Amino acid sequence: MPKKLMVVVTIILIFLSALFGYSFYEQEFMDKPVPANAMASHWALLICAVTALVAWYVSKIAIITKVEDEHLFVSLGKFGKTKVALKDIESVEDKKGNPAAEFLGYGYRVKLKQLGYIGRGKAAIELTIKDQKRTLVITTDNASSLKEALRYEHAATESL
Repeated sequence: MPKKLMVVVTIILIFLSALFGYSFYEQEFMDKPVPANAMASHWALLICAVTALVAWYVSKIAIITKVEDEHLFVSLGKFGKTKVALKDIESVEDKKGNPAAEFLGYGYRVKLKQLGYIGRGKAAIELTIKDQKRTLVITTDNASSLKEALRYEHAATESL
């Protein structure tokens, strides 16, 4: 997702949060009567809180990628954890194009022949994994160092 679109979505979420927050404040603290067809104050507060939480979460999405010993670990913070044995990685290639646009957003994404950990990274790599129908796409700020780490660790595990 382009940065400008991300800013627009965040602004809309903040506006909705403020709107429902003010609705709650008006009903509870300014003693304005609630019209017959209006939203109850507890629902306004709930929508305000959920919208603010979603805006915060979207702004904090980060992909964590670690190459340790014999495994590659990829996660979205506490969610969407994947562990791949380095010996099962058949190929590592640069991913061309814009992964966020191709996968229609950020986060853990599933396509017909691909799984993706899509973040705001400017580059991406695509891994072909043995006995997997889907390739794994990971966005990163430094694709060359991630590819090098995978090759180095993969070579180290093969020599053992």
